[in-house]
Amino acid sequence: MRYILVILMLVFIASSIAETTDAAISSGSGPGISGEGFLDELEYIDLEALGTSAYCVGVGFDGTNFWVTDAQDVGGVGPNTIWVISGDAAHTVVTSFDQVASAGWGLRDLCCDGTYMFGSQDNEVDIYDIGTYAYVGSYSCFAVSPNRAQAWDGTYFYTGSFAAEMYQVTWDGVLGSTASYTIWSAVIANEGIYGAAWDEYNNCLWVSTAASDNMLYQIDSNGDLIAEHFYNLLIAGGSTMGSYSGSFDQQLWVLEQGSPDALHCYETGLLALEQHSWGGIKVLF
Repeated sequence: MRYILVILMLVFIASSIAETTDAAISSGSGPGISGEGFLDELEYIDLEALGTSAYCVGVGFDGTNFWVTDAQDVGGVGPNTIWVISGDAAHTVVTSFDQVASAGWGLRDLCCDGTYMFGSQDNEVDIYDIGTYAYVGSYSCFAVSPNRAQAWDGTYFYTGSFAAEMYQVTWDGVLGSTASYTIWSAVIANEGIYGAAWDEYNNCLWVSTAASDNMLYQIDSNGDLIAEHFYNLLIAGGSTMGSYSGSFDQQLWVLEQGSPDALHCYETGLLALEQHSWGGIKVLF
């Protein structure tokens, strides 16, 4: 009888987790800030403490603020939302607004070209103006369905979804058009592609995965695998390069579909001297 009760409890827990993630069944890990070495965790943002639901999946950075996609429609608590969170050390909510023409999990991952934010969903990529937050249109992409990962290297977009293949996408810039694509890499061994972020400093693509083996993939600009990295997220969502506590340098941020949903920042490059440190250094001279 005791054995049966334990099994029932495990099934209940697994079912509860599955309902709030667009991923394989797993559990959250919480903060794991550890220092300032390569892939050490530098910062942690509890998204649910800022007012989001437990259905966050994607993240992008517009040069100043983080955009987080919240699939509230899945939980029946409201329309799908985009939260804009300040990139400074305070990490406060700047604004939030409804996703346009979005249902189910809606927009998954996000990326920005400096003018527009691109959000992947199903067989299309929706486009928002980062200055006005207005929806401006979309383009179609049939590389995978749904499109999950979304990254941009200055020339090409990248996408993939719960498989080994990452696609390089060429869009002509015309709203309503259909992008072309080709398989760019097929090195994701756990076939859990969810998010992607282009790292200019290391000239590579970071791929966050929703598989439960805790793996983050680093792919060279030619599509070859640089390394598989073990990190402290059991279920990852989208990822982006973004500022660390308002500094000018860009580090890797990964959304965790956990308990709570959260953003984790990992060191991937040099840490710039932060403004609040200048005064302390000046007294040495």
